[in-house]
Amino acid sequence: MLRIFVVSSCTLLLSACSHFQFSSNLDKDNFSNYFKPSQVTVYEKDQLIGLDYVFIASVTGSSCQESVNDRPADIKQARTNARISAAELHANAIVFQSCLTFEPDQSCISNIICYAQAFDISPPQ
Repeated sequence: MLRIFVVSSCTLLLSACSHFQFSSNLDKDNFSNYFKPSQVTVYEKDQLIGLDYVFIASVTGSSCQESVNDRPADIKQARTNARISAAELHANAIVFQSCLTFEPDQSCISNIICYAQAFDISPPQ
């Protein structure tokens, strides 16, 4: 009797999993974007003295709360978005100049934009 129960239970368990599909919110493209900010080091302007660097471009990053149900604009997110912009330009360093909070308008309930400069710093020899 126990033997029949064990065999039927195993059969039932195996058949229940036969049509199992794994679905994830992970996307291959998101992996490269997720780690982009870590490729860019944040420096203060005076830390560039004595380093071998090349200015690449000015970059910005913004954080916008579009609707009441969205998260409020966040300075960390704005800085992260600026680092992503710098990484897309193949920069490995960034110097932030300022972050400004804007008044609510038709597009954003709250809005923060950070302005920065992207650099390529050569490693010391």
